[in-house]
Amino acid sequence: MVRVSINEFPHLSNILIFNTLTGLRPTEAIESFNLLSSSAENYLSEDGKRLEHFRFPSIFVRRTKKAFISIMNEQIINLIKGYKNEELNYSKIRLTFQRNNQKCYMSYCRKIYATFLRNEGIETEMIDMLQGRIPNSIFVKHYYRPSLNKFDEISDKLGKLFQIINEK
Repeated sequence: MVRVSINEFPHLSNILIFNTLTGLRPTEAIESFNLLSSSAENYLSEDGKRLEHFRFPSIFVRRTKKAFISIMNEQIINLIKGYKNEELNYSKIRLTFQRNNQKCYMSYCRKIYATFLRNEGIETEMIDMLQGRIPNSIFVKHYYRPSLNKFDEISDKLGKLFQIINEK
């Protein structure tokens, strides 16, 4: 479904791929995309491997929904560099699909991300953390500290997902 939408609406392809590769909620993905396309200062980590959503708590940290970081790689960053259109918003994207009698829900992108990473052997706790679902378990709150090597592994797997999405 997402691949078809990417082919039919090339002007929205970058945001749909970005949403799929970050696993964020649709509105968070759009806000993140807009922040990166306007300026990446204080948002992209110094090593360029993570988006640090926690720096913008008014957008990404809410009472029950929190997104703290997203894993980046060169392909994801190139999506933003290659985008030169106007600022996006969720209504504009949704209406584009509705006007063309198409069904593409950006929430599918989030499901693809989680399913792909789980099938690739990434722990559920890590996927939940990256998607902003921090459970109230004692283990995750106090003991779970993933190594930075795990982030590199996920970055490589996201490169693989990027290749799958862009297959013709």
